[in-house]
Amino acid sequence: MKEGKQRAKPESSRGTYTKQACNHCRRRKSKCDGKIPVCGPCNDTGRASECTWGKETAKKARTQQHFESLVNHIQTLELKVKELETQLEHCHRYHGANGTVSNDGAGPSFVPSSISTSKREEEDPSLRDESDSASDNQDADIDNLIAPTRHLVLRESHLELYGPTSIFRLAPERASPSTDDPGRESQEPPPLSDTHSSYFDWSRHLPPEVPLSRAEHDRLLDLLFKFFTSWGLRIVPELFLRDMHRSLSRSPGQPEPETAHYSPMLHNAIIALATAFSDDPRIRDDTVREIFATKAKSYIESECEKPSISVVNALSTIASFHSSRGEQTLGFMYFGMSGRMSQALGLGFDSSPWVNAGHITHADMIDRNWAYWVTFSQDICWSLYVGRDCCVSPPNEKRPIPVPFVDSEIDRRPWTYGPAKVPAQPSYVATTFAASCELLRIARRIMDFLNALGCQTRRESNLSLVSEIDIQLNEWKDNLAPEADLTAASRQNGIPHKLMLHMSYWWLFILLHRPFYRRSKHHTSNVPEIDHVKLVNRAAENIMILLGIWQEKYSLRYVPVTLIQIIFCAGTSFVLSAVHATSGPRLGRVALSTALSHAEQCIHYLNQCGRSWECGNIVGEILSNVLHAQLKPRLLLRAVDPTSALPMASIDCSRGYQHDERGSQPSSASPASTSTDAHISPNSAAEWYAGTPAPPEWGPPQATLAEPPASAPAGQTLFCGAPYDDLLRDIDMDLNFTNMDLGIVRGQPLSNQPYMGFGLPIPPPPPPQQQQGAPFDVPFEPQQQQVTLDFSQEELAVMDQILRQQFAHPMNFAQS
Repeated sequence: MKEGKQRAKPESSRGTYTKQACNHCRRRKSKCDGKIPVCGPCNDTGRASECTWGKETAKKARTQQHFESLVNHIQTLELKVKELETQLEHCHRYHGANGTVSNDGAGPSFVPSSISTSKREEEDPSLRDESDSASDNQDADIDNLIAPTRHLVLRESHLELYGPTSIFRLAPERASPSTDDPGRESQEPPPLSDTHSSYFDWSRHLPPEVPLSRAEHDRLLDLLFKFFTSWGLRIVPELFLRDMHRSLSRSPGQPEPETAHYSPMLHNAIIALATAFSDDPRIRDDTVREIFATKAKSYIESECEKPSISVVNALSTIASFHSSRGEQTLGFMYFGMSGRMSQALGLGFDSSPWVNAGHITHADMIDRNWAYWVTFSQDICWSLYVGRDCCVSPPNEKRPIPVPFVDSEIDRRPWTYGPAKVPAQPSYVATTFAASCELLRIARRIMDFLNALGCQTRRESNLSLVSEIDIQLNEWKDNLAPEADLTAASRQNGIPHKLMLHMSYWWLFILLHRPFYRRSKHHTSNVPEIDHVKLVNRAAENIMILLGIWQEKYSLRYVPVTLIQIIFCAGTSFVLSAVHATSGPRLGRVALSTALSHAEQCIHYLNQCGRSWECGNIVGEILSNVLHAQLKPRLLLRAVDPTSALPMASIDCSRGYQHDERGSQPSSASPASTSTDAHISPNSAAEWYAGTPAPPEWGPPQATLAEPPASAPAGQTLFCGAPYDDLLRDIDMDLNFTNMDLGIVRGQPLSNQPYMGFGLPIPPPPPPQQQQGAPFDVPFEPQQQQVTLDFSQEELAVMDQILRQQFAHPMNFAQS
């Protein structure tokens, strides 16, 4: 008997496992027999198509957010089906069943001639014009004159674009000297030991009147490469330094070579931007920065006469310089020049036939591809920034242009930054750049959707497109390469361009769903609507988490300009959340307090960015004005002292920045550590109403809000004869699609465009006598002013009763 039990024991013990399970069984955590190509469990359950092997073919499990997007898309499709059924029933009712269109054919009988012609050309390649291959026919030149199809023309060392109507395409072509340069055959920079030379005139093209040392010059370049140009790969540091050494290691009498990654204009434009990161106030001064920008502009005509890739990049950098100073119109103009130069060079065309023909090198093609994607990405960022149409053509789907440098030596170089406690890691800057290009292509689609919202489009079709783009964003995130992805565990050590990538991802969610940010309506249909409020709030909260990591690790003094718009967009989301909390029958105390706290944190972050970029201070002031303009009337309607809930209008930009030896000390403030229990005295009401500058105390806002009197019966008059129920009714945040504004009742319209409304009114600065003589570290004490309150005696009595309950002591209102 004992032997039988001992023999039966091994049957219940742990069995053997196969060496490797298929991806489907691994995700389901089920047993797999390891048979290749289709395992037994997958074959038995009819999932042979999902049985894949290897790490490369493993699919990520759908996230909860992706699942919600699919559900939302299904719901919008169901709404669309119901709408089509209603229209079909209407047609049957008024036109009869015999009026329907016959379905015998596969489609409409009429096909435009252009479409049919293009289709025949796809089916029969002999009908196409062979524009990229050399013709053996002796009349090839005559054919090109009659039906010109070749657009790229070789001019000295660069390809230029001339369309079929241009006369310059018939000019004689000159061979490119780059084909004879063996040093250009490789896209990778040579080792530093090979480029070392005893002569290197690093400041040859810089203005001599600025006392910039070599050490400070190199430090500023390093900061700019790490925190500014890494987003969008606007500068490849290795290639810039390589071409810089090639140009400046020659004696002044020798002609400098034309390079794709360095030019005198680009050098001065980069320094004009980088000096904003300097700890030396003399170098950081706007006058000094303007000297470098003026020097860069002095090369515009000479370099644009013979355009090159470095000219495209230099003009784009000058545009960023003006944008960082709050001069977005000048910046938009200079970027337009950059876009025109990229169009002149034909960067959107595939140049591989010219490489095969031996006219240009493979390195030239790589540089052209890189310059195209950089300009394309910057064009979308600029369009979102100012709310205008793009000027760079999207890539051709039939002949795609690959993103260069992915999985190259440039991609694998380690990223380190001494002051931050972040371990050294491969930068994967090119992989991140490729992912950002795909993300910004979705952003361009969102931009087109937002621009078309006012064109009498139906709500159902809008929601269907929103859900479709929402799924596209989630699929982009699911297909993101592990090298560019950030998880909850790895984001604490995220490097700047990866943090920017993921903040841009959440930023696009806000832009997509913010036009529909309002309470759900009750419809006769049983299909629920998309919860746009939840999606926008979740995206804004994720942005705040990543901003806290950036602030903790690197300081928000070192950021690209695009991040300023992302912070502003998150701030407007919190303003909407605060308005949403005040628009219901009962006041949402916790939601209002949290939203105000995050909105104030966004203003604080913007002013930290303002230490380097003046546009950060401008945008922070705009966000502060929007917050006060939207919340003040709603808090007054509920008999809440606005100063007890809103942050002060005056912002001290110098608070929270401790200067140390390394240049900047990251602030310890983060969204997780923000408190909402600070107390603001009700005596500060006079300061808020009189418009005097408040003390620069930027603690979290006070959220002590008054509830309506419990003993007040329905219909009791509180203000101006309005019944209590009418004042606290649900305020509908309906949309005004014609003007593209969020029509918030009794408040200033909050722009729904993805760009920043620089036209919003900004209060004038304090009088000069209040600004002079006050040290920066001493808080300004405003004078208490007597405020005339235009209320009746009955209204004052009711307000006194409410404030007694709130502050537990009487408040005396002066009546003029």
